[in-house]
Amino acid sequence: MAWPAAATSLDYQQAYNDCLAKAGGINNGTVEACSSVTSEHAKAEMTRLYRAFYRKLLAENANDAARLERAQKAWLVYRDLHCELAGSYVGSPMYSFCPMQLNIDRVIELRELVGQ
Repeated sequence: MAWPAAATSLDYQQAYNDCLAKAGGINNGTVEACSSVTSEHAKAEMTRLYRAFYRKLLAENANDAARLERAQKAWLVYRDLHCELAGSYVGSPMYSFCPMQLNIDRVIELRELVGQ
């Protein structure tokens, strides 16, 4: 799948939907493949945003930088445990779809924090 160059303006949900359409529709395999690819792109932006904001906070207020770090670590634990549970009860596509959805949500939250 071709991804737009500007990650910060990427509509991940639309990219996921486009991937499914290109793959021929929804089934366990396409959900897993498309959500995994989309999730990787969202994680890359999440990491970039987190690191930039952390460095900014570290220069301005070390306590806030530490709080951001604790929040991100807690969020990662939440994401992993929540999606493991969702996969157990909803089914195998949730093991990739759930993290994608939560990663997209976290990107939106971090964009908000950094003013994008």
